[in-house]
Amino acid sequence: MRLAIIRRRYSPFGGAERFIERIAPRLAQRGITPTILAEEWRSGGVRFIPVGSSGLTRTARFHSFQKSVQAAVETESNAGQGFDLIQSHERITGVNIFRLGDGVHAAWLKRLQQESGGLRSWWLGMDPYHRAVIETERQMAQDPKLHYVANSSLVADELREYWSVPDDRIALIPNGVDTSFFSPSTPSQKEDARQALAKRHGIALSPETLVITVVGSGFARKGIFPLIEACAKVKDYVLLICGKDKETSKAQGLITRNDAEKRIVLTGPLEDVRPLLWAADVFALPSLYDPASNAVLEALACGLPVMVTRDVGMAWEITDANAGVICERNVAGLLQTLRKCEDPAKRRGMAYQARSFALRYEQNLIIDQWLEFYRTMRAQR
Repeated sequence: MRLAIIRRRYSPFGGAERFIERIAPRLAQRGITPTILAEEWRSGGVRFIPVGSSGLTRTARFHSFQKSVQAAVETESNAGQGFDLIQSHERITGVNIFRLGDGVHAAWLKRLQQESGGLRSWWLGMDPYHRAVIETERQMAQDPKLHYVANSSLVADELREYWSVPDDRIALIPNGVDTSFFSPSTPSQKEDARQALAKRHGIALSPETLVITVVGSGFARKGIFPLIEACAKVKDYVLLICGKDKETSKAQGLITRNDAEKRIVLTGPLEDVRPLLWAADVFALPSLYDPASNAVLEALACGLPVMVTRDVGMAWEITDANAGVICERNVAGLLQTLRKCEDPAKRRGMAYQARSFALRYEQNLIIDQWLEFYRTMRAQR
């Protein structure tokens, strides 16, 4: 079986990219040959077809990429190498499967408009790029042959709410996590991680220090700025921010203005985030919209209680399992929730539940769900 997988750009820290890299070897074992269609890719032994885009505006490049993908698929078909299934991680019409790693764009835009307010909210609604993406979402929803893979109940619910997609076109397959790689630290690993961070960044850590870690790019969306302000107000809080973002200088400026350089650190992106998770007491993600965060699953697998907004996928499942807590995105709300995490006994209880919760999403179990989904999809064609 020949499977096309579409992802526009490669990032070594991207959730979709890591998903594709993890599942590719298992696909080959089942007689499924994947081909990546993207502008660039770190091949990793997987066949790759470069597909470009052009244009002076983001909207033009969005449309150009769609046309280039469709042309590449047609070329493969004309060469007698047509694909049995076409799976996209981007919004493109004419595909068989759309995995909504980024969620429903219309739902994301509504949240952004509500938070922005005023003139910016109006402009976001008029922005040609957002209008083009939402129109593509509408067209995809009207295609009865297209099946969606939602990675959380949040996304599945929004597909029904915004685009009236019927249940028989939605498969719920959550993200997976390597629970052997991401695992709780031993006491010595935790102590070593904390000492190494203290030495590298000049942080003063005491037994009473509450260490909070956040991993991810897109600082504004992930609530990094109010989190910085909240943590700066409490001298016994240390905040470790791991990620790459165009607003890094804004974040650093906020840290400096709050005189918190010794307690709030921007580590930049890291290939291996486990030392940051092992050093932490709490993982925070006060995101405006995060349909299914790999970083949250990795933190849970490391036995770390998580603090998330209700707009993070699986938030309610996590809190129902007592593996974390719900927070607001404002400074007062974040401080209130962090105070609830100061009790070591409460954190130990959540840590145990966090690991148990993550084991339900072990990546091999999730890959098996994908393989069964592909089998079903192929049988229906």
